[in-house]
Amino acid sequence: MIGRGLLGADRLIATPDGRSLRAMVAGEGDDLVVLEAGLGMSGLYWGLVHHAISPHTRVVAYERAGFGASTPDADQRDLARLADDLQTVIDAFPHRRLVLVGHSWGGPIVRTAAATRLAQGKPVTGLVLVDQSDEHAADLYTSRTARAADAVQRALMAPLARLRLLAPLIRTQAAGLPAQLLDAVVASSSTIDAAKASVAELAHVADELQRLRDHPLDLGGLLLTVISGQQHTRLDRGIRARIVQAHRDTAARHPGARFVTAERSGHLIPISEPELIASEALSLLHQRRN
Repeated sequence: MIGRGLLGADRLIATPDGRSLRAMVAGEGDDLVVLEAGLGMSGLYWGLVHHAISPHTRVVAYERAGFGASTPDADQRDLARLADDLQTVIDAFPHRRLVLVGHSWGGPIVRTAAATRLAQGKPVTGLVLVDQSDEHAADLYTSRTARAADAVQRALMAPLARLRLLAPLIRTQAAGLPAQLLDAVVASSSTIDAAKASVAELAHVADELQRLRDHPLDLGGLLLTVISGQQHTRLDRGIRARIVQAHRDTAARHPGARFVTAERSGHLIPISEPELIASEALSLLHQRRN
């Protein structure tokens, strides 16, 4: 198993349809923080955040279907399916208080799972959305140009994996992780199965964000923190500004939500400012106790 023991104990969790999801758990206590990854990388990239949280409470990261030791999924990988897998992981770890942390595409996944749990009467303490894919900037994903770019990316990912060209791209993205963890992230995220999993998820992103914009999820008064990366390059300055504004809009539309800036980060806040994410997740648990 790639990266065995790097994020505490490894555990294979059975899904209702007989697949396995590899979860990585550390820490102790009745509280639980679950980390949901963005699109295209193994949950191992949460390593720095995982390490920052585990001395204080129990924390779980996992690999979505097709990544690393998790079984590929032949079903469509839309938000409902992804949230179902997340529910399976959550339910495998009994808890009293629960905070879900979602990065990038993981943001809509944890929100979908939280809305379902609340509707079922299952308690959720709070959410931390880390530079999430945000429906308030849905036009960045749903325009004709964006959809064409997605189609090209979907067409190239599996061939890049077969030619072993996907690995260096992921290594560049995840630079900043410790060497052993970086190697594990690259190995788990650059296989043909991982590439196919990314393609299957990417096929739904634009339509799902448009649906969330048109039909907002009911999160009630759930504690919510929105963390938004502030760094940009000259090329993506305008896009970054629109994404930050979308994050502000998400926070403004939710009662009592906090908008937090990650001043040293662009998109990959789990690597550049892991301590900020850990602090916000633990803060939500503390607020519920009070």
